[in-house]
Amino acid sequence: MNNSAKLKEKILGFFLTEKMSLKNWDKAGILTREIAPYNILAQYFKKIYLFTYDGREELHYAKYLAPNIEIVYKKWRMRARDYRWLLPFLNWKKVRECNFWKTNQLKARAALVAKIIKPRGKLILRTGWTQSLFQVKQKGKADKKIIWWERIAYALADAALVTSEGDRQYLLEKYKIKPEKIEVIANYIDTDKFAPETSDKHDRRITYSGKIEEQKNLNTLIRALEGTDIALDIIGGPMDEKSELLKKELERLAEGLKVELTFTGRRPNDELPKLLNKYKIYVLPSLYEGMPKSLLEAMSMGLACIGTRVEGTKEIIKDGETGLLTENNFEDIRKKILSIINDDDRQRKLGESARRFVVDNFSLKTQINKEINIYEKLISKN
Repeated sequence: MNNSAKLKEKILGFFLTEKMSLKNWDKAGILTREIAPYNILAQYFKKIYLFTYDGREELHYAKYLAPNIEIVYKKWRMRARDYRWLLPFLNWKKVRECNFWKTNQLKARAALVAKIIKPRGKLILRTGWTQSLFQVKQKGKADKKIIWWERIAYALADAALVTSEGDRQYLLEKYKIKPEKIEVIANYIDTDKFAPETSDKHDRRITYSGKIEEQKNLNTLIRALEGTDIALDIIGGPMDEKSELLKKELERLAEGLKVELTFTGRRPNDELPKLLNKYKIYVLPSLYEGMPKSLLEAMSMGLACIGTRVEGTKEIIKDGETGLLTENNFEDIRKKILSIINDDDRQRKLGESARRFVVDNFSLKTQINKEINIYEKLISKN
């Protein structure tokens, strides 16, 4: 029996991050995007258990899932911080059936507990970003507690999935992990949904889509537009009190610099293609990144993209080919914007190249095939 046939007899347990649920994904407008890979993975497994942190109402979302994906909701009234440790014991019958456990982020502590109490199961530690690395970029050093957790998690993991080569190199050096244990599987993009359409587009308006937070460095982008007649439309909105305060600061800054600034508010992921299709230029001025989904979505849409020269972004923008890289200051960002704002031919070439790059390297099918190979390798090691 080959490994593909063996995998078809196996059960995967997927643990959502602490406090997360299908309902939360739905409220955030990302349900379709987040469940898509698991509906495909379900074709390769006998069964998938999806462990969430919400109650019986989670079963409402079963209609969006493959028939062999079973939602395991929280049946007990307790805090998420307690449930994350008790989940494997309270759901032991299903947990012990699993041949593989997979996390969505490092905070999915329940998967680590499952591995400890059933060592023969295979733990796949997937992280969208590396917390200690982000802390180093934010404040110069990482919390000892986070480093401790990462060290334990990667020691327990049979395989680790990260979204960028920068994260992989950091973890190899930081925790002395065997290179063959860590694979780069980037954020996937639905390249059929995020596809360019022929329509009227703004000539003097550019866009950014994503979170409103300090990391995204949006104040520098606003400063870059001072003295130009170029407007900025931000696709997104505040998620909490902190981001609401930042939004107001950005609005005051734009008003003072006489820059036209518009916020669309938070929108479901399914609406983004229609919104992005109105623009020719997308800018991501981040101070640091993991593997930015919003940039990949804009590239898939065929927009001419400009991004700061930081880890993650510089892995997907090949300067002058799939986009433009800029230094992290408003003068250089302004220079790069002005270099293409009136050049439709260059915008088109950058956008077409970006689209091809994403289709070839970041489509859902490409990333799923990489992940399936990892499961099959783990089977062959038994």
